[in-house]
Amino acid sequence: MPALAPAPRPRWRTAAVVLASALLLQACSAVRLAYQQVPQLAAWQIHRHLDLTDTQQDQVREALNELHQWHRDTMLPRHARLLQQVQQQLPGDVTAEQACATYADVRTQLDRVIAQAEPRLVWLASQLTAGQIRHLQKKQADSNADWKKEWLDPTPGQRRELRYERLLSRAERFYGPLEPPQKALLREFIARQSTWDPQHTYAERLRRQQDLVQVLEQIAQDRANIAQARTLLRGYLNRLNTSPDATYESAARQWVEEGCAAFAQLHNAMTDAQRLKAVQSVKGYERDFWVLAGR
Repeated sequence: MPALAPAPRPRWRTAAVVLASALLLQACSAVRLAYQQVPQLAAWQIHRHLDLTDTQQDQVREALNELHQWHRDTMLPRHARLLQQVQQQLPGDVTAEQACATYADVRTQLDRVIAQAEPRLVWLASQLTAGQIRHLQKKQADSNADWKKEWLDPTPGQRRELRYERLLSRAERFYGPLEPPQKALLREFIARQSTWDPQHTYAERLRRQQDLVQVLEQIAQDRANIAQARTLLRGYLNRLNTSPDATYESAARQWVEEGCAAFAQLHNAMTDAQRLKAVQSVKGYERDFWVLAGR
């Protein structure tokens, strides 16, 4: 995935998405030991957001273990093969189109995980009580306060500096230490990307949270109607992928395109040694995926 491509969607922090996305996201960002512990970490996150009963916790752990085994058998080899393709590109220059194609491949694989998790998500949604939905709302409010403190309260200059430090950290984990001209490219990218609006992003964040709560409340009104629950949940997930706010959706696509272009520009400014370091980084993840998949 392009190291500089900004996430067009806010990070999912609800129980529904933790269940579906933790497998891929943890696998892409941690070593083998962390991957082995994904079911436990996801179960803890779900319980933290929903205050599950003991019976619900047992069932969620069982569902997560099943999903984790499916991911190990089915998706890890796919992740590894995608990383093989990336390794072939990294020694040379890359284009923004190539970077965005890789980004799209990652999203496609994540969508496959979410589709596999759907029956479990439907079951969990149909189990929630009004009290558990209120607990989720409290967790959303706590998360929003943290987000506002991080992105809305600082000055524009402070936000640019925070974004620079985070992008620099990602890039240097991938390529090794950056040289001053390369760091300057990062700062230029952040300065150019004036379309990102934290207020608009925050509004979309609130919309999604309210959307989820409304869907869960509708499901709770007729818990036995599994077909309706599935339809409601699919609608929510579709609105995560494509926001009904056309202005936000257009901006989100632009952020991805800008990120892909910036990644290509930065990569093409790297030395042969830095590109080799990137290949080695990706090769390490590929090797981990094959080992975890038992291949």
